[in-house]
This record gives sequence, C-alpha cells and structure tokens, in this order.
Amino acid sequence: MNLPTLSPEQLAAADPKLKAELEAQLIYKNLEASKDHPGEFIDRMLYTFNPKVKGRSPHLPFRLFPFQWNLVDDLVDAIENGYDIFIEKCREMGATYVTLGVLLWYWRFRPGSNFLIGSRKEDYVDNTGGSKGAGELSNKEESLFGKLEYFLARLPSQAKPNGFNADKHKHFASLINPENGNVIGGESSNPNFSRGGRQKAILMDEFAFWDNDNSAWGSTADTTDCRIILTTPGIRPDTKAKRLREGRDGEEIKILTLPHSLDPRKDAAWLANQRKRRSQEDFAREIMINWDASVTGIVYPELKYREVGNFPYEPLWPLWFSWDFGLDGLALQAWQYNRKADKMRLIDAYQNENKPIHFFFPFVTRDHQIDSEFEYVETDIEALQRFKQFKMGVHFGDPDVGKRTMTDRSLKSNRSELALVGIHVQTKPESNSFPERREKTKLMLQKGFEVNDTPGTLDWLDAMKGARYPQRTSLNQATTAIVMPIHNWTSHHRTATEYLAVNFSAPSDEPEELIPDASIPGGNWTS
Repeated sequence: MNLPTLSPEQLAAADPKLKAELEAQLIYKNLEASKDHPGEFIDRMLYTFNPKVKGRSPHLPFRLFPFQWNLVDDLVDAIENGYDIFIEKCREMGATYVTLGVLLWYWRFRPGSNFLIGSRKEDYVDNTGGSKGAGELSNKEESLFGKLEYFLARLPSQAKPNGFNADKHKHFASLINPENGNVIGGESSNPNFSRGGRQKAILMDEFAFWDNDNSAWGSTADTTDCRIILTTPGIRPDTKAKRLREGRDGEEIKILTLPHSLDPRKDAAWLANQRKRRSQEDFAREIMINWDASVTGIVYPELKYREVGNFPYEPLWPLWFSWDFGLDGLALQAWQYNRKADKMRLIDAYQNENKPIHFFFPFVTRDHQIDSEFEYVETDIEALQRFKQFKMGVHFGDPDVGKRTMTDRSLKSNRSELALVGIHVQTKPESNSFPERREKTKLMLQKGFEVNDTPGTLDWLDAMKGARYPQRTSLNQATTAIVMPIHNWTSHHRTATEYLAVNFSAPSDEPEELIPDASIPGGNWTS
C-alpha cells in the first residue's frame, strides 16, 4: 500500500491506525538509509540532549550541521584506513555526540567492530550505574556511556539489534551487541589503559586532562591502528596532548580543528557573551582553542569566583589595608568584609614603581599632604582622590617591612617611616612561606569575593590573572615541585593579597555600627 505523505500537523491529527502505519514506514525508510552511512544514522535516527533550550523539550532530533557531516566523514576515513586523528574543539560543538554516534553505527551495523572509549575519570566514562539505570532518560548523558545509553533509549525498537535487552547487554562500561557480538568497552585513565585487547578504534576523550597520559598513549599503540583524540586545550603544561598537537615527538597524527565559527549557533553575540562569562584564560582555552594561553600555570584559578561591579566603600564597616613592599615597587590594597554575604570586598588598589614609602603617605593618612618633592601624574591624583574617602584602617603587610625604604634621603626602614605617620603594619613572620600564603589566599578567594569596579581594582585583577608559575619544557627533567611564581609586574599585587589572607580574621560579633577610631594608631576599633 502506498501511504500518503503527511505534514507533522496532519500526522498528529491522523487516524491512529494510519498514524502508526506512517510512523512504521518512516522508521523503515530511515533505517534502510542508515545502514550504509553513519551520518544518515545520526541525522535520521538519533536524538541529542540539550537542557539549555527554552520553551521546548530538551530532547532534540540530532540534525547534523555541515561541519558535523564533515566530521563524520573524517572519523570514518580514520577508522577504515587505520590512522590516528586529533580533534581539537571549541566547547559545545557536539563533537562527542557525533563521535559516539559514529561508533554506535559501527557497533550496530558492522560486525567485527569493537571499540574502547576512555576519559580521565571513571564517572566521565560511565555514571549510569550499569544495567540498573539502563533505558532511563535522565541527565546521566554527561558520561560517555550515559550518552550511548541515551541514544539507545530513544532509538526505535526496530533499529536496535535483534535480541537486545538493556538489562542483559548494558553493563558498567560495557555495551554488547547480541546480534553480531560487537562490544564497546570503557576505561578511565591509568598507566595500563587499553592493554589486553584489540580494538577497531579507541576514543580518548578530553585527553589533554588525563593523568598517566604518556603511558596511556604508549599502551594504545599495540591495541589499535586508529586512536581518536577529542579534546579542548588542557590546563597543565607539557601534556602529551600538547606535544602531539605541536608534533614535538615525531608521531604522525591528523589534526582536525573545530572552531566556534563553524557552528551557525555561535554568532558574534554568543561570542561576546562567552567573553563576559569566562575568565581570560578560560575563554582562550575553551572557546578560542588557544593552547599557549591555557597552560601557563595560573597561580589562582579561584579568581573565577569574583563578582565585579558596584561594591562601594561602606564607612560603617571596618577597613583593612594590605601592602607589599619591594625594592622595585609597592602595592597597596583597601579591603572590607561583607558580613551578610560572608565575602571579602576589594574596594580599591594602587601600585607604583621605584617610589619611596613617603610617596604613599597621602593615600593612607587623613591629613598628610602631597609632598612637592614627588611628581604625581594624573592617574596618581585620581587614585589618591579615591583613597582619601577612606577612614583609618588596620594595616597588614610584608614581614620584611623592616627593610630599608627606597629613598636616598633616609636610611630608615619602611616600618619606622610608617610609624612616624601613625601607620603600624601587622604581620605574621611565621606564615611567610609561599605555600602557606597560597593556601590561605585560595581559601579566601574560593568563597567568592566582590571587586569594586575602579581602575585600580581592574589593574589588580589583571595582575592576579597574570600571576604564573614558570613552565617546564619536555627537556627539563626536574622532579621537584615548582615553589614560587615568576617574579614580574604581577608579583606585588599578588603578594599583598596573600599578606591579607594570612593575617585577616573575619569579625564575629561586632555590631555593624563599629567604626574605626582615628585617634588610635594602627586603626584599632571602638564602638
């Protein structure tokens, strides 16, 4: 019987018997077309899950974009001809779904197609709970086997292998085709990854983030002729993924790049939104596929917990100043504590180079005037006007505050010079090691913190984001841990923040009307 072709609206309103016949005919037609090409299988038979869509179901028919059709062809060519392929990608390009769809097509239609799929952690390989969770439609698709399970759960029964039963044939990190004996297995990163079997291809998902990456890569060489790396740039320097990408180890591998510009959904507005939502490093790595910007050893990734906006100075709140004194520069920061939000607030910040301590007196005292001996440029004057609104505060700083100030007119120390204008810097020499300062600073930042939007705080933010550990090259065989970040223009603001973190204790039961008593040196508090 030749059945009529109806629109989706007509189909929904059709007689139930006719509707069932039309749907069965469509499934048969799509299945026949799918047998000879994995792209047709994905585009006609599979669904994808996107919880970000608004106003409609998150379960969407998997309609391939042109670049995804090309990706299917590249994967098939690598699998059939037995060579390695390296796919670097922007976030949310659907590349993992496409790759798994290709492997599932082989598993379903091509006997002798065993695959191994791996990721850096077990939960990223399979978080479905084995056969107990098989067939459930949930957001377990965040794992590789969760995605495969999701595909199968929405696949029409006519398209599944004969005799397939999820409870029998889907186990933890294992998917069996009872019709042809094909198996897709899974494994997390380990030194013996893939040893003990032979595979048509191996997928190494987010390989730039794997531990044991060198040994895992080496162990796969005898297991398969086709290794598929699917990854965004990593955060560790000198990974095997980065060396493969740059061809530094002399191994042949096809490089395939999937930039955001290939995806019609990722327009200029999307790119601008991503730039606002992500840190500079995260944007470079996750969106722009920048390997160099992503592996520079950022000291404080906790900066991502910041809120930048209108977080002004509150005269009734206590105030803390934090200093770093250096022979080549000095940084000064003004902080408050938002008790209701349980967050630190950076009110303002200032840094200058090759200036004696006396240059900074007007910033932290109420009545100290600008010294005519020094030249204050426009940006200095603007910063000074912002700092002049602050009341007396408590000062924290470098345990080395006793070192000589940068001036030819005095051999006195920073400590003694500051004391002459009523500034007494508190410090903890016993907490001066960098590991201790770093730990306290990470704890402070990861709680979240507020940054008042001023030129000084944005300079502070640039310095904190720019603080990096020195990188080791593949020729550097040192095994000791990197102890100190690079000393450069970022160091003084970074260190001043660390001195705040090791010295500060959040107020507990003080009344909110607590204000500083300007008559008490060092900014002690009175109610």
